[in-house]
Amino acid sequence: MQTASWDDIEKDVKLGSFLITVAAQSLVGDRTVVSKGIGKAALGSAYDPTRSAASQADELSDIEQFDAKDTHFWKTAKACFDFVHDETPLDKIDTGDFQSDTLNWMTYFLSAIPRDSYATSLSEYANRFQERRDRGDEAPLPGLHLAAAAKANLADYLQSFPRNSKLELGFAPFEIAALAGMNISSVRNFVGPGGTKPIRSMPSELKLGVYGDPLDTLEWLAGRRNFNAGSLSADWPTWAAERANTIDDVGALLGIYAWTNRITTDVLAQRSGLPVEVIKKWTRGDIGTIDDAAALAGAAGIDPDIYTDLVVRHSGATARI
Repeated sequence: MQTASWDDIEKDVKLGSFLITVAAQSLVGDRTVVSKGIGKAALGSAYDPTRSAASQADELSDIEQFDAKDTHFWKTAKACFDFVHDETPLDKIDTGDFQSDTLNWMTYFLSAIPRDSYATSLSEYANRFQERRDRGDEAPLPGLHLAAAAKANLADYLQSFPRNSKLELGFAPFEIAALAGMNISSVRNFVGPGGTKPIRSMPSELKLGVYGDPLDTLEWLAGRRNFNAGSLSADWPTWAAERANTIDDVGALLGIYAWTNRITTDVLAQRSGLPVEVIKKWTRGDIGTIDDAAALAGAAGIDPDIYTDLVVRHSGATARI
């Protein structure tokens, strides 16, 4: 799924605001003083207070005259759009209030749009506001909502390194699709159990659905042309090194930093002179020889001395010196 342009998103915000306005006016009577206030607040100066909202738009082109900038709906959509396109490194983004202040409100607005065609024929377009996480053919606003949620979840994952592998759910197909700029049905072809797919599905006793292994997901995303959720800052490896508890964490740290910054495993192999399979094992904690640490760190853009020291401290008997 690729995020739509702001122009297309804003058009749908106007349509959604219009449909909600028609429903609200029908509750209080579309010719009452109260209804005029509702219309003015939601549809801006182009709203004609002498007429109901339903009578002012028969075609999608009629919606373009309205201005929803003063609505919470418009502000929420703009916040999501700015968040998705913000170039701040993912480890520097504050996602603390984003879920409650923005994503939850977008969920509310999308679900609040009426689905019947009783009051206006334009309700036939209400399906544009329905999320289809099983299909991935999202219209502009649902697509933006999913893209913002996926980026927020990725940032949270990176900022909570290392995660507890026993409790980790992984990334849902809709998140992977949003991050990759692809549709969900295509992404599902790359996810599966048993290691036969590039993204292994995570075992789940809760049976909450299919989720992709985080390391496999990031490694695969690094090679996707439209993966541009954001980068990790040069500070992240040092920050993460202080939190690494096991050799698995040390190996994952290198992979996560490289892949999030769109350095693929193939590029790591070219830069380090090491086989791809060695790098795949290394990033999953299977450290062959400490001698490879400096070359891998340099290939990933991490200080070789700091990383080598980290490997030595956590390798124990698993490494061959």
